[in-house]
Amino acid sequence: MHQFNEHHSEFKGFSEYFHKDIFPLLAQHEDARRQALRKFKLFGTVIAIIALGCAAFLYTKSGKVQPIGFALFGGVIGNLGLYSWLMKSVKGVTKEKIVGGICGFIGWVFQEKAADIPDLTLLGTYGLIKKGYGVIKGQPLAKLASSSKRASFEDQMSGEAHGAQFKSVEAHLETKSDDNWVTAFRGQIMTLTFPRKFLGQTVVLRDKGMFQSKKHGNMKRVGLADPVFEKIFEAYSTDQVESRYLLDPAFMQKLVDLERSVDGKKIRFGFIDGQLFIVVETKNRYEAGSMLKPLTTPERTQKILDEIGAIYDIVDAVLAPSA
Repeated sequence: MHQFNEHHSEFKGFSEYFHKDIFPLLAQHEDARRQALRKFKLFGTVIAIIALGCAAFLYTKSGKVQPIGFALFGGVIGNLGLYSWLMKSVKGVTKEKIVGGICGFIGWVFQEKAADIPDLTLLGTYGLIKKGYGVIKGQPLAKLASSSKRASFEDQMSGEAHGAQFKSVEAHLETKSDDNWVTAFRGQIMTLTFPRKFLGQTVVLRDKGMFQSKKHGNMKRVGLADPVFEKIFEAYSTDQVESRYLLDPAFMQKLVDLERSVDGKKIRFGFIDGQLFIVVETKNRYEAGSMLKPLTTPERTQKILDEIGAIYDIVDAVLAPSA
C-alpha cells in the first residue's frame, strides 16, 4: 500500500482510505483513459501526416518556408484540441473522484462548479480585487456591469476548521483588450469567520511605494508595528485602535509565510462586515493532471492532497489556537 505524505493531522489515515475508497473508483475509469489515449495516438498521427503533407505541398507551390510553419502550427493546434476533447470526460471524472474524495475524508464539501459566488462588488470597493467585476446577488453566474470584463468560478470548498466556518473558491477574472481576453486575476478567494470580534473595517493591501495614499475610501492609513511588514503592505482602517489589535506582528508574519507556502503572490486581506476575506494569486489548482499516466498513479493524488493542504495552511494561519 502506498503511503501518502499526510502532512496535516486531518490527513492521518488518508493512505488507507485512498486504497479502500478512491483507488477502486479510479481503476474503474482506467480503461476509458486507455481507449481515449489510443484514439489520440491514431487520429493524432493522421493529423500530423496531413499537416506534413500540407507543408510539403505549400513549399512546392510557393518555395517559401513561412507556409510550412503555418501548416505545422495548425497540426500542433489540431492535436492539442483533439487531446483536450478526448480526455475531457476522463479528466472530469478523475478530478471529481480525487478532489471530492479528499474533501469527503476530511469532512469538507467540494463543488467543482461554484455555487456561492464571492461578493466581488464588496471586494472591489475595498481594493482586494480590481473594481468592475461586481456580481448581482442571486444570479447563478457572474453578471458583470461591463461587457469588457468577465469572471468565472470553480472548485468551491467549504467546511469547518478550529470551530470556524470557511469557504474557498478559485476565481478567474478577465478584461477584454483589443478583442483578446487578458487575465486580471487568477487565484483563491477565501471567506472565514474570524474568532476575534471586530466592529470596524480594516484592509491590508500591497505596498505601492510613493503612490500609496493616506486614505482609502473612508478608511485612514494604519502604521504597521514592524518595518518589514511596512515595506510589503499598506493597511487602512476605520478604527485605528482595533486595527492594531488585529494586525499584531505574529499574525502578519503568518500571512507572509502563508504566501510562500501556497506558492502564491500578492496576498491581501480584509476584516469586513464581521468576516475575514483573504485573496491570494495562485496558478490553476486541483486539476487531474496528465492523462498519459494511469489514473491510480499516487503522484497524481499527492499533488492534489498538497494543494488542499495549502488551504489548511491558510485556515491554520488564521484560526489555529496558539500553542
